[in-house]
Amino acid sequence: MSDDDDYLAFKEMYEASSSPDPSYVFNEIVELCSKQAVNQFGARLIPVFYYTIFLLSYLGNGLVLFIIYKFEKLNTVTNIFLLNLVLSNLLFASSLPFWATYHLSEWIFGVALCKMVSSAYFIGFYSSILFLTLMTFDRYLAVVHAVAAAKSRKKAYAITASVAVWCISIGASVKELVFQNVGKSVFNGLTCEELGYSESTIERWRLVTYYQQFLLLPPPSHRGDVLLH
Repeated sequence: MSDDDDYLAFKEMYEASSSPDPSYVFNEIVELCSKQAVNQFGARLIPVFYYTIFLLSYLGNGLVLFIIYKFEKLNTVTNIFLLNLVLSNLLFASSLPFWATYHLSEWIFGVALCKMVSSAYFIGFYSSILFLTLMTFDRYLAVVHAVAAAKSRKKAYAITASVAVWCISIGASVKELVFQNVGKSVFNGLTCEELGYSESTIERWRLVTYYQQFLLLPPPSHRGDVLLH
């Protein structure tokens, strides 16, 4: 069989397979599956998790604060880092009741709280991960380079590193403070989301957020304890 015959045979087979079966062709409008029931189920279930995490976080971190205040002193590097980690966890958890209420109905807290709660959520998120990373690095120095690190692991070092982490976390969360606004949705009522700017500007800053998360956050295998708070 020649190449032309092969081509003609392939062409006939392709056309036969490409032509639609009339029994599968519909001229009527096909309605998409409604996700309203799924969304309503999620709107009732997610707040339960948010309130549970909020209560457990304040209970656990409050206990750590009490122990630090009652039995420990803030003159060691570990305790300073631990105190800042607790504060970042509490900041993160403080935003959860607002999001829980938002899922149950709509955003009822106004523009100012929309910006502040969104920023607090991400400041706590970034800072908690960075403090865990910082504490891991500090433990590495204390164990592996104990002699050399003894001279540099001072109170000033811990305070400087903590201030740097807070500055980085706040800087990484400025986008939420600027872009988050309250809008009106036909289906969801008042919403707290990125509004007030062109779509290209918002997409550009979303891309910046992806890059900064890639740079600031550790690999996924190290994030589990952070997300649980």
